[in-house]
Order: sequence, then C-alpha cells, then structure tokens
Amino acid sequence: MRQRLNLMVITVLAALTGCAVNLPQPDAAQLEPKEKAWQASAPSTARLAAQKEWWQSWQDPVLDGLLIAAQQANPTLEFAQARIREARAKAYSAKSYLWPTIGATAVGTRSQNELMSPNYITNNGSVGLDASWEIDLWGGIRAAEQGLVANMKAREVEWHDAQVSVAAEVANAYVALRAYQAMADIVAADLESRNRSLQLTQDKASVGLASPVDVALADASSADSVAQLAEMQEGVAISIKALVAVTGLSEAQVRAQISQGQRQLPQPLGFAVTSLPAEVITQRHDIRVEAEKVKVAAADVGIAKVARLPSLSLFGAISVGRQETSSVELSGNSWSFGPTVKLPIFNAGRLKSEEEAAQARFEQALAMYQQQVRFAVREVEQTMVKLDSSNQRVAATLRSVAGYQKQQDATNAMWKAGSANLLDLEISRRFLLTAQTKQISLQREQLALWISLYKAVGGEWPQNSVSH
Repeated sequence: MRQRLNLMVITVLAALTGCAVNLPQPDAAQLEPKEKAWQASAPSTARLAAQKEWWQSWQDPVLDGLLIAAQQANPTLEFAQARIREARAKAYSAKSYLWPTIGATAVGTRSQNELMSPNYITNNGSVGLDASWEIDLWGGIRAAEQGLVANMKAREVEWHDAQVSVAAEVANAYVALRAYQAMADIVAADLESRNRSLQLTQDKASVGLASPVDVALADASSADSVAQLAEMQEGVAISIKALVAVTGLSEAQVRAQISQGQRQLPQPLGFAVTSLPAEVITQRHDIRVEAEKVKVAAADVGIAKVARLPSLSLFGAISVGRQETSSVELSGNSWSFGPTVKLPIFNAGRLKSEEEAAQARFEQALAMYQQQVRFAVREVEQTMVKLDSSNQRVAATLRSVAGYQKQQDATNAMWKAGSANLLDLEISRRFLLTAQTKQISLQREQLALWISLYKAVGGEWPQNSVSH
C-alpha cells in the first residue's frame, strides 16, 4: 500500500514537470529604437573600407604591429577572459542540478565504555551508497540555467568590447603620436627659419641697417618657437608612454617600431554606416550586454515564482554494516527509498515579496536597456554631426594654409629685398604656423571621430587575429 502511494505521488508530480513557469518577455516595440532612420547626414570621406576589415584598411604596418601586441597581452582582456571562464563554469554547473547526486560513505569505529559492565570493546563498520534527486517540476532549474547562460554570453560580449576598446585606445595614442611628430617637424622647420632671420637681423644690426628692437623681436620669435617645439616633443613622449602602457611592449620596442613609419598622420579612412538604426544598435556591445541582463532578470523572476510552488525530491540509500562485540558478531544490510514533497504554507509573505522584487529588477533591466538604446542612438547621431563639421573645417583649414603659405613666401621675399619690415614677416609667419598646426589638430580630431564612430556602431576586432 505504501509503495503504491509513493508511486502515485511520484507519477502525479512528475506529470507536472512540463508545467514550467512563464518567464516575462519584452515585446519588439520595447527593444527597438523609436527612430527608424538616422537624422544626421552619413559621414563621407575620400576613402571607404568595409567595416569588418577597417583596421587592416589603414595599411599602416606600424599600427598593425602595435594593435596585435596590445591584443596579445593586455590586463583588460585577461580580466575579461577570466570573467568568461567564471561565467562558463557557473553555466555548466547549473546543468548538474537536473541530474541525481550520488555519494558513498564508509565508516569504521572501535570503542569501549568503562562506565558500563561488562565493558566490551566494540568494532563497528559500514559502507553505504546514497542518492538524491530534486525533480525540476516547474522549470526553476532550467530558468536558473538560462540566466547563467545569458550571464556567460554577456561576459563574452564584454570581452569583444574590451578588444575594440583596446584597439581604439592604441589607435588614438598612435594618431596623437603622429600628429605631435608632424607638428614638431613643422615647428622645427619654422624654428630654423626664425634662427636664420635672427642671424640676418643681427648681421644688419652690426652694420647699422637694423635696430636693436628688430634684433630683440627676432630673438623673442626664436625663443617662442623653441618653446613650441618643446611642447610638441613632450606630446610625442607622452604618446609613446601611452603606447607602452597599452601594448605591454618596452619603450625601446615601441620607439623601434614607430621609427619605421612616416612622421605624419594616417590618411582619413571611413566606412559606410547602415541606414537602419535598429541594425546598427543591435551590433553594439553595450546593447547586447544589456539584452543579456534582461534575460538574467527574467530568469530570476522564474526562480522566484518556482520558490512559491511545491517541490519534489527523491532520496534513496543502501548500507552494509557489521558489528563485533566480544564473541558476538552482527552483520546486515539496510535500504531506504522515497519521495519528499515540500509545500510552502506560511512564510509571512517573504516569497511573494521576493517574486515582486525579482519582477521589479526585470523592469529595471528593461528600462536600462531602453535607456542604453537611446544613448546609443544619440552617440551615433552626435558623432556623425561632428564628423560632418570636421570635414568642413579641415577643408577650410587647407585653404587657409595655402593662402598663408603664399603670404609668407611673398613677405619673406620682400623682407630680404628690404621692402618689408621684420614685424610684417613675423606676423605672416605666425599666421602660417597657426594654420598649419590647426590643420594637423583637426585631422587628428577627424581620425579620432572615425574611431569613435567605429565603436559607436559596434565595430568588431577581427576574430581570427587573437582568440580566447
């Protein structure tokens, strides 16, 4: 009769295993951005490349070497990889709860109690095997597994994001280095010109053709150029330090690599941006992470719901024992098997509150996802606006450099011929130098904006370059 009752309980409750709790699911309208098309103009450049091969399309071997070095040994990536391994282990461990657990025991004792008479020495020994199995009636274990798998996927996405972030950090430091080098070369050439003017002015002053004021002006102009050159050299040194930190190479190795390239900025290189915001946004790593967090929160809701429902577990044990006392020996076997049903009856509303809290966390995760989508759309839009403005400013600055260069050449010729004074020469020289350094600064900004846009649209580091 008892065996029939046990079998009946098991059969009824096992039939309920297909009745898994429903997890909350956001609809498409809650996940997609409201904007169906970009409001900002798509950025343009003379050279376009496929987004997936963007880094290689720079065609800069020095940059390629620095990028690969940074991807191979970087604490940020190693930290992200360790988080993946942790999340993967947790996800795999969740599956173990769907199966029985089996354990073995072995016990041996020898005892004597002198308070009892007769005080025989007793030897006891037993070996046993026990098993337990919690039946996943309502899908709670599967919900936990889904949450841990989503957490693992989020960690993997974070690793990809770390790859792109490291590559962007290297590229920005490299662009800054080449910008400072290019400006240093311009300032060095300008300093050489100013020193020649200083020497000529001193020669004129020695024969009475120039005043001490002209000599002082030429000397001050030379000193000003020396200060600017020192500033550019400082920028080069700081950029090298940044590359050392992010690549893990020694400073000697970094300096050796950058000496192999040209001391000029890479040419602007763009890529086509997909016209549909929804397609672009879902490529972004932060959006994908937030989407996985929504799944984790949904799984927590399922776990909280299951906690309020009955649970079923099975337990079985087999034991073989032997006891020796003086001349008496006893041995035998024992076994037990049966289900255990637990039903939450009274917990002062704790389980209901925990379910409500889990539901609130799900709504928070969904709201955070939606907020991140809005931020992503804004970031892409703003970067495209800045790029469009940058293109116009670079074009205008190129015109101004050409104009100031003509003025400088003409003024310098007039000064040597004696038809222009030194002040006119210094003014034209200052205009030219300002325009030239501004041109390089804008070109550096333009490249930095393309790098930002690459991250903003969810660009990937080539997966065949470095694996985890």
